[in-house]
Amino acid sequence: MTFLAPFFLAAGAGIAALVVALHFISTREPATVPLPTARFAPDRPVRARSRAFRPSDLLLLFCRAGVVLCAGAALAQPIVSPTRRPLARIVVADRSRAVASPAEVADSARGLLLSGDALVLFDSAATRVSSDSLGAIQRVDAKGNLSAGLVEALRAAVSLWDQSDSLELVLVSPFLAEEVDQATDSIRALWPGAIRLVRVGVRRDSQAVAVMALEGSADDPLRWALPPLNGAGSADVRIVRGTGVPSDSGWASLSGRTLVLWPAIPAPYGSGAGDSSGAVVADEIVVVAPFERLGMPQASPASRTVARWMDGTPAATETAHGAGCIRSVAIPVPAVGDLVLDPRFQRLAARLTSPCGWTPSSPPLDSARLAALGGPLGRRVVASSVPRPLAIRSPMTPWLLGAALLLGLGELALRRRPGLPAEA
Repeated sequence: MTFLAPFFLAAGAGIAALVVALHFISTREPATVPLPTARFAPDRPVRARSRAFRPSDLLLLFCRAGVVLCAGAALAQPIVSPTRRPLARIVVADRSRAVASPAEVADSARGLLLSGDALVLFDSAATRVSSDSLGAIQRVDAKGNLSAGLVEALRAAVSLWDQSDSLELVLVSPFLAEEVDQATDSIRALWPGAIRLVRVGVRRDSQAVAVMALEGSADDPLRWALPPLNGAGSADVRIVRGTGVPSDSGWASLSGRTLVLWPAIPAPYGSGAGDSSGAVVADEIVVVAPFERLGMPQASPASRTVARWMDGTPAATETAHGAGCIRSVAIPVPAVGDLVLDPRFQRLAARLTSPCGWTPSSPPLDSARLAALGGPLGRRVVASSVPRPLAIRSPMTPWLLGAALLLGLGELALRRRPGLPAEA
């Protein structure tokens, strides 16, 4: 057992010893002996102080000493120290769109985890789960974020600092360049040792095999932003520059098909008043332009945001529909100017008209970045080097305070008993 504030325990023990010592000093009324001259003595109580070598009323002594000891122990905040293990692992597993096979990630993590180890799953966000969740790992169609995974791993390390002598951090990921941001190096520096890197297969880009068809006018400016279009009969992606009809929804419900509803003139935005935004963002693609934001994308509780305006509101959403999906886009395509010829807008248009589940091509991390992420040789970190939790609560403190309160009430009841001698 460990005491977070042992000074209070020592102080309680000292006060309890003083209470026991004072219990041996008592004042009693001496035996009354009638004397003929007693009428000349003043009428006042007479007490004599005596030294008792055998304590009386041990139950009262127990209550008084118990009150002090329980209060001191409660303030000392006792923590029952668990059995320490030689090594605990923190496995951070990638489930983002960059992963080729979630089963491969699960197998790699399963071979590293033991009872009591921590498992963190991350995509664009990170969460700590139990090791039983390995069999249910599914790929999330979102960009991975190593920074989020490392932050959650540091939190898990804090929770394991008193359970093991050494800690090992393991990253299971394809390690693509898109998963690293400007905060990754700073967060990596917070881990005081090496990180074990386990690389898994990368999901391949499927954009090259997509066949698109656009249903709109021949002079539609969106045609200039897209690659050469094919016939509608063999298309995997159908772009409708108007309002979709039931036949479009039926077409999109088949496996591998994507229906993109991108009206040429979006519906009124909000209350109908004109609005504008200076940029639109889709993954790592950013297009800065004075967009006239006149429409809102169709959305439902099951929709996923694909692109956002500069203020964070959705600019394009995607919803699963049968075995395919329907994507709703509310980004105006200007008919005047050369924005549709800008490479950034063309990449944005390619992203918004890509097949469902499409993964942008991203190069893997180079050897220098991987070496910096892994750190120096040696994988284990001494648990004491991990920052200690700032706030630790003792589960025994409320019970000890309750015991002190009950003993205090018992002491009051014992003092009120008739015939109890008056004590100093």
